[in-house]
Amino acid sequence: AQRALEFAALAVATVLAALFAYYSIRLAFQSWQFNDISTGNDATPLWIPQLAMASGTLILLIAIADELVLEWTGRRVRAKTDTALHHE
Repeated sequence: AQRALEFAALAVATVLAALFAYYSIRLAFQSWQFNDISTGNDATPLWIPQLAMASGTLILLIAIADELVLEWTGRRVRAKTDTALHHE
């Protein structure tokens, strides 16, 4: 039951990360296409800061998809300890 629940959670997370990555990449591309600039004095092209968010969401998608594949193939490593953690 735990494995099925973890697989379902990773599948939902993968779909959400894919949507987030798609729309953030699309936003950066459209800002570049329309030469959209900030309203401040420096008039920075908006695609430059949006590129950082787009690449971050793409990396997040790859990481979650990797965990999903590892869970699907049964090679995902989980930390298993029988003793509780003690702080001294």
